[in-house]
Amino acid sequence: MKVSRWHRIAHRIRQTTLDTSRAIARRGRRTRDWAHARRRPALSQVLRGICFGFGSGLVTLTVFWLTHR
Repeated sequence: MKVSRWHRIAHRIRQTTLDTSRAIARRGRRTRDWAHARRRPALSQVLRGICFGFGSGLVTLTVFWLTHR
């Protein structure tokens, strides 16, 4: 059975669209799994950054207060 050229093109477009959506879903799953596996180290880095920022701000405000006293 001979398939027309337009049917082959339409099939190729549909297949490409399906492959693209599968690739996007796969990439999303991989990203989610990667983030889930590294959640604890990421949270500890965020906490560390908050502490460093708070400490730096506190020291800066203390020095500012002392110099203007």
